[in-house]
Amino acid sequence: MSAVSLHVAETVIAFALIVIAAYLLKIKGILKQDDSAIFARLLTQAILPATIFYQLWTHRLSGESLAPVLIMFLSGTVSLAISWLIGVLMKFDRQSIGALMIVSSFGSSALIGYPIIQYAFANNPQALAKGIIISELGVGLPIFILCPAVAMYFGGTFKGNEDMRKLVKDYFLSPIFLSVVLGLVLSHLDIPAGTPFVDTIREALNMMQGALVVISAVILGLQLSFQPMGGFWKLITVSILVQMLFQPWFNDFVSVLLSVGTENRQILVLISAMPAAILGPVFAARYDCAAKTATLLTFTHIVISPVVVPAVFAVFT
Repeated sequence: MSAVSLHVAETVIAFALIVIAAYLLKIKGILKQDDSAIFARLLTQAILPATIFYQLWTHRLSGESLAPVLIMFLSGTVSLAISWLIGVLMKFDRQSIGALMIVSSFGSSALIGYPIIQYAFANNPQALAKGIIISELGVGLPIFILCPAVAMYFGGTFKGNEDMRKLVKDYFLSPIFLSVVLGLVLSHLDIPAGTPFVDTIREALNMMQGALVVISAVILGLQLSFQPMGGFWKLITVSILVQMLFQPWFNDFVSVLLSVGTENRQILVLISAMPAAILGPVFAARYDCAAKTATLLTFTHIVISPVVVPAVFAVFT
């Protein structure tokens, strides 16, 4: 087993253990499935905005990273459209289509991607910095912007055109969107680091960011259900094909067309092969968009990633 494959497996197993621990706490009655809504609100109203603000503030987009970021954003957006079209053609119900779109569009680049980049480019410390920029702006930003909107629109609380105006208003006034705008603005103001006030704020934001993975894992554990769901195997097949196979191919193809450098192309392929983002089920739970379906799809992605990710990376690079 290569170092990359080994570290993928270690990271996946560690995360899965936290998910299973939360699931067992639910079985024991210590936590309840309904508690996932509280954790989801905490994540979307506080932890996520802090994480977005911190990452965008501290990682400015460079000219070299612009093309890879745009390619990454494009592949995720195309995957949203493809998964929606397949969901309609296969006649999935409205909420399942929303869950499929969320799970199939953007990968878990931060949870698994960063450690893998460190191992895959062990002799090149700049590779991780490039990976962070591509991931945060090409994957993270679309997740924060598009996935909540998809979950709101396809969720059970959405009643049609009469809710569209309220949806748009709520979204653009949400902590997630406001943190995106504020983070992008501050990243270009050249606020000097090294001062107690600035460093204290950044450290506080970094501490809040540390809760992201654990709370997301707890939400997955509380929502996780191993009861068979109608159409699950069709859903998981579509999501794996779109998220973990189509996107790496698409990014590799477009990167060659645009003459993107070899290293950036490899990072793009690696990031786009990641399993479904763990925030997908969080948004699904928050907006009543087939949360159990999104959770089981995401968990399945994570389980198969130690095999799929290294294989896809080897094929396309």
